[in-house]
Amino acid sequence: MDICKNLNTITHFNNSVLTIGSFDGMHYGHVEIIKELIKKAGKNKSPSIVITFNPHPKCILHKSENEKWNVLMDINKKLDIFEQYQIDYVWLIPFDEDFAQISADKFLDSYIMKYFNPTDIVVGYDHHFGHKRKGDARFLNNEKARYNYNLYVKDPVTINNIPVNSTIIRNYLGRGKLEAANNYLGWDYELCGRVVKGKGLGKDMKFPTANIEPNFDNQLIPAKGVYCVDVIIENQFYLGMCNIGVRPTFYTNGDKVIEVHLISDEELNLYDKDIKIIFKKFIREEKKYKSAADLTHQLKLDRNVCLTV
Repeated sequence: MDICKNLNTITHFNNSVLTIGSFDGMHYGHVEIIKELIKKAGKNKSPSIVITFNPHPKCILHKSENEKWNVLMDINKKLDIFEQYQIDYVWLIPFDEDFAQISADKFLDSYIMKYFNPTDIVVGYDHHFGHKRKGDARFLNNEKARYNYNLYVKDPVTINNIPVNSTIIRNYLGRGKLEAANNYLGWDYELCGRVVKGKGLGKDMKFPTANIEPNFDNQLIPAKGVYCVDVIIENQFYLGMCNIGVRPTFYTNGDKVIEVHLISDEELNLYDKDIKIIFKKFIREEKKYKSAADLTHQLKLDRNVCLTV
C-alpha cells in the first residue's frame, strides 16, 4: 500500500476506483464501503484509492468550541486497517483551515479527477466533503455525467435496527457501554500511549499499575471505570485490568488517570515504554472505598473477573 501525504508527490492515475471519507472508527459501515471498493477495483482491474484526512476535519473545524471533539482511532490504526484490506493507494490529506475552504466543485475537478481519474466512486449514504460539506451523494450524482464516472452510494449498516455510525459508538464509549461500542466497531476499542511515572499507590497495595499517557491527546478516552483489557508491550501480550478515573479512595478532585495492572508473574520495568491497551469488557464503575484494604479486596475480585473473560 502506497501512502501519499504531500500533493507535490502524488501519483497520477489513468483510472481508478475511489472512495473518500474521514473513516473515524473504521466501523462496520466503513468496512462495507471498503469491501465494495475492493470488489469494483478487482472487477475493473483498476487500483483502489482511499482519500482521507489527518487530522480529522472536525478537529480543525470545531477547535474553537468549548467542548473538545474526540476521534475514535489514531491515524496509524486507520492505515493498518486499510492495509489489511489491501488498499493500493491512500492519499492522506494534511487537513487545515486553508484546505477546509476548498469547495466541493474544485475538490472534485482539481483533485479527484485530475489525479485519480476514477471510473467508479463509492461513498457512504451520509458522506460529505468540501467547504460547508456541499460535496454529498446528490452532488456527486449530479456531476457523474460530466466527468463520466459511476457512483455507488452504500446504504447504512444497521445493528438492532440502529444505523452504525461513529457518533453512536462515541456515545456508547462515553457511557461505559463498551460491549455495544465494540459490537458496532467490529473490533475491540484500543488506545496507545507511553508508560509514565505515577504515585506508586498500586504497588503499595500489591497491585502495581502502569500510568499511561496517551500518544494522541485527541482520542476519546472511555468512561470512568474498571475494564478487562489486553495489553501489548514490545510485541508481548498480557492480560490486564485498566482503571480510568480520579482515584476517589485516595484523592478529592483528583486528576483523571489511565492505569493498567498486568496480570503476570513477571518482574516488568515498563517506564517510558510504548503500550497498547485493548478494551475487552467493562467490569464496574469507579467507586470510593472506605480504605485501601477495601479497595484491594475489590481489585482481587476484579482480577478474577478478568481471568474468566
